[in-house]
Amino acid sequence: MRHPGKSGPPGGNVVRVPFWLTAGVFLLATVFLFADFIFSDQMLYGADTLALGYMGRAFLAEQLTSGDLPLWVPRLLGGVPMFEAISGGDAIYPTSLLYYVTDTYRALGWKLVLHVLAGGFFMYGWARSLGLGRPAATVGGLAWLMAPVMVTLTLGGNDGKLMVAALTPLVFWAAESVLKRPSGRSAAGLAGAVALVCLTTQFQTAYYLFGSVGAYAVFRTLQMWRAGEAAERRRRLLRANLLMGAFLGSSLLGAGLASFQLLPAFQYVGEYSRRVATTVDATPEEAIAYATSWSYHPEEVVALAVPEFVGNSGADADWAQGTYWGRNAIKLNHEYLGITVLVLALFGLLGRRRRGLRWFMGGLSLVWLLFTLGTHTPVWRIFYEVVPGISLFRVPAIAAFLVNFAAVTVFALGVEDLVRESPSPGRFLAGRRGRLLAGFLGLLLLGLILQASGVLGNLWTSVVYDIADPRKLAALTAATPFITRGFMIALLTGGLTCAAVWATMEGRIPLTAALAAITLLVAIDLGRIDRAFIRNWDYHAWTAPTANTRFLEQRRDTGAEAPFRVADLRIEGTNDQNVDLAMYGLDIIAGHHPNDLARYRQLLGLQGSQSRGANTAHPNVLRMMNVKYLVLSGTSPPGAQPVSSARTDYGDEAVYAYAGLDRAWIAEEVVVMEDDDAALARILSPDFDPAREAILAAPLTSGEEVGGRGEGAVEWQLFEPDERELRVSTTGPALLIISENWFPGWVADVNGEPAEVHRANLTLQAVRIPAAGEHTVTMRFTAPTFRRALWISAGAAVVVLALLASPHLRGLAGRRRRRATAT
Repeated sequence: MRHPGKSGPPGGNVVRVPFWLTAGVFLLATVFLFADFIFSDQMLYGADTLALGYMGRAFLAEQLTSGDLPLWVPRLLGGVPMFEAISGGDAIYPTSLLYYVTDTYRALGWKLVLHVLAGGFFMYGWARSLGLGRPAATVGGLAWLMAPVMVTLTLGGNDGKLMVAALTPLVFWAAESVLKRPSGRSAAGLAGAVALVCLTTQFQTAYYLFGSVGAYAVFRTLQMWRAGEAAERRRRLLRANLLMGAFLGSSLLGAGLASFQLLPAFQYVGEYSRRVATTVDATPEEAIAYATSWSYHPEEVVALAVPEFVGNSGADADWAQGTYWGRNAIKLNHEYLGITVLVLALFGLLGRRRRGLRWFMGGLSLVWLLFTLGTHTPVWRIFYEVVPGISLFRVPAIAAFLVNFAAVTVFALGVEDLVRESPSPGRFLAGRRGRLLAGFLGLLLLGLILQASGVLGNLWTSVVYDIADPRKLAALTAATPFITRGFMIALLTGGLTCAAVWATMEGRIPLTAALAAITLLVAIDLGRIDRAFIRNWDYHAWTAPTANTRFLEQRRDTGAEAPFRVADLRIEGTNDQNVDLAMYGLDIIAGHHPNDLARYRQLLGLQGSQSRGANTAHPNVLRMMNVKYLVLSGTSPPGAQPVSSARTDYGDEAVYAYAGLDRAWIAEEVVVMEDDDAALARILSPDFDPAREAILAAPLTSGEEVGGRGEGAVEWQLFEPDERELRVSTTGPALLIISENWFPGWVADVNGEPAEVHRANLTLQAVRIPAAGEHTVTMRFTAPTFRRALWISAGAAVVVLALLASPHLRGLAGRRRRRATAT
């Protein structure tokens, strides 16, 4: 019987790989990638992290470390719910514990570093569950740990996608454990893995992953049913059905664990989020255009083998600076498979052991590759029409991580073949594998010749992609010498890998030397791409307050004013996603949020990912949204004098006082407009005065009366994220308007009596004050869907704990029976 740490051909050399060596390789690779961050006091740069990620997490960390779990985020866009709108990202996830031990900006970087490291160990476990030895599992784990499809997501700040990619082999490993050796613990393990993926809140990536794992479970149960003699198939069919039931039950249990995040988000996206306009309410043409945005194009397919081919928009390498000439707007990551990975995946695809698994993984990789190409192939459209939920998503290219995961799995199987198969001198190049690898090298050589001669570029731009944009043509021109160099590197790396495979199969070099060479080639090949996408950021310089931010913070902290908002109008462009003022605890009127409320977007006139809309600077909107200060750069309002000024990265900027309404006021007149478009038109009309007139979205409850044109005053007593208290005095029945987004779950009390929270002025809150006099109005956000789902999660957690304890409970029961029998 072979030692679990040893691998080698029968009767041949044995390669010993202790687990400490595996762990050391993974740790060394992680430090190699992230050393600049690990050994510094800086922030790990991510474009989306700067746009929203840091601000949202900093708000969450501030509340958590003060002992509160916030349910509402008032910082931007009129207020958004925390869990329903996923405003804190992976708010309830194990790495949120980092907020208690280090600064938020460091915690965000460490979260990604730990997931990249964990991804290597998870791939190792997945490979071992398939019966691979430690050498193959170690090299496979290294290939996934350093996979650019995962690591390069750091530059864009796509932490959720990176986390799901890291967890992908864990979910497959857990599924294989349930299917191979079903038990309470394996079921609990799969449930936990599914829950972890769900809690990353990257639901699109998770959906693709779960579909792939489900397909794998079907494949494995069919394998088990068909194995062996035909006479036993009925019995095996029953077992296969039981195994599939165990897999589905464990997966649903995992969804139950995460239901406190899943259910609120699911309801929100389908009813209240901005995505309703681009999916549910869109025309068929608009829906398809939205769903296929940011798909792959043929250029990206070539870049799987030659990363320089498509270039990049802004990574830290000479070939990746303004060289992206593809058809999407920008590109800040890379899906490069790796030449060494590709060579050994092709080698592994034709292996004899577990042939069904190899072809399943090869097919999985191909299907997802065709899917990522969007409308270039019919595969995406089939998914769109047949698979529920696909129509709610965009960016088909997100599925690229599954292309690479399946390829790395076959790569690990190829390494295992090198380890297990006995050398056959003189036969490799004459066999199918040898011819396939020679053909692949020939294809790279042909590509190099065509590229160096200029034929490839001319052929591509005349047949495949007729570039009309002068900026793209300029990018292609800049990329051309790097593309030539990329083909040379690919040919050299591929040649060295093929030589190592040939020498091993021919018995020309020791197996240990071959494995060391392949490991080194994987690290160098993938590392040269990864490192270009990992960048440090000077957090302290970035967050250093200016004279303007200090002025606004002082106005907030001294209590000189009631709660107020700031309108950040510094950038003249329309696609700025800046939310830096909110980092200082200031509530801003706009900002960037991928799941903001649809009605608030309608109010501001936002399109796409813009933070500035057609109505953002409209006087009625600014007044209604409690804007007390404008921050501008360049131009200034006619006749206005700044109350603060500073020179910043935006140039000369200044703060101007603005006569916005308070965060709450008494409306003098009330009208009802049930049509939202009509209400918006009225709000934007010149004769609309938000201080005087309120527009209710529905009539008051029968018998209620606003009445009396009551006048009054409002004084804030408490203003917390989830709870507010106001002292209101009126001369008669009146309607209190609160400048905060209306959303189900806000409840009110007037003098201790429950009061309904109405929707007013398209998106704001309104509470009826029943009579004249002094009143105490309390507002609380209760997040009812989140609270109900917590009970489901708690019940699922009890089941998981019982499953984990089941072996111990069975052993305890057995010992009691034995003692009873003995007596």
